Amino acid sequence: MENRFDVVGAVDRRDTARRAEVVRSVIEEIVHNGVPVLTIRDIEDALQVSSEAAGRIVERLVSAGLLVEAREGTWVKVSP
Repeated sequence: MENRFDVVGAVDRRDTARRAEVVRSVIEEIVHNGVPVLTIRDIEDALQVSSEAAGRIVERLVSAGLLVEAREGTWVKVSP
């Protein structure tokens, strides 16, 4: 996946401004622009976050009904 996110640097969970920037990037790229398929590694690389943070992002998108796991380790956006 090409790096379509403009966010760089590791996320310190206490850095609320940085976390808000990551959330905005996720919403813009995944929710609005519809990145069709993604993996944990894609999120790690694009947002420069840890695998744990990337996993939490995916978990939240799945629980919000925005992503479904297509096969182990690969998620796709749910069509509205």
